[in-house]
Amino acid sequence: MRIAAVGDVHGYENLPAVTADLSRLGPVDLFLLAGDTTDRNDLDAFGAVVRTIRARVTAPVWAVFGNNEYASDHPAYVARFADAFGVRFLQDEAAVFESPAGSVRIIGSVGSLDRPTWWQRRNLPRVAEEYERRVKVLDGLLAGDGTRILLTHYPPTYVTMGGEKEEWRPELGSKALESVLLRRRPSLVIHGHIHKGIPAGELRPRFDRLDDFEGDLAPIPVHNVAYPVRHAVSTIDV
Repeated sequence: MRIAAVGDVHGYENLPAVTADLSRLGPVDLFLLAGDTTDRNDLDAFGAVVRTIRARVTAPVWAVFGNNEYASDHPAYVARFADAFGVRFLQDEAAVFESPAGSVRIIGSVGSLDRPTWWQRRNLPRVAEEYERRVKVLDGLLAGDGTRILLTHYPPTYVTMGGEKEEWRPELGSKALESVLLRRRPSLVIHGHIHKGIPAGELRPRFDRLDDFEGDLAPIPVHNVAYPVRHAVSTIDV
């Protein structure tokens, strides 16, 4: 199965380059949007991106929201773009994608942060509780066997942080989810959000807990598909 994925298009900011990439993409079985498809909650810019994708890609499009798609307007995005453009939004949920190339379970979420940002602390007083809740929700959704892909906006690990400063990392992603990933062992992790990170990494046990010595010790591949890092629409064979 060939999957295309991109995050952090940020609306019109990267749309010309993404348009050129889409024109030479070739056939894919599934197209994933890893959040921040628009910038500063601009619904029209979101529409411009999905319209551009739809003009060049016939595969199903599944998406998660990012921090630039404001939570209060998530219902508006779904109402405006889900049916009109065939975009399936995953909001802390799992769904099975089936194609002639096989089937895969996609677990989709905006993700979690270890520490809310300064703006979030001022304006969203309960967001820390939401992030803690989401770690537990994703733990449950990731349970099971078979091919599973975790698609989030915020990275559920620090392994792709790259050049991001250590002191800022808790406000950029979730180390708390690393233990969940190592226990549930998804086949692949795809995320966006990290503009100064690296394109890909591997999550491995740290061997500082008893659980790290049990079960499958193979690394979990993690792909950062943020456009400012990849400068391309990523393709991944599953």
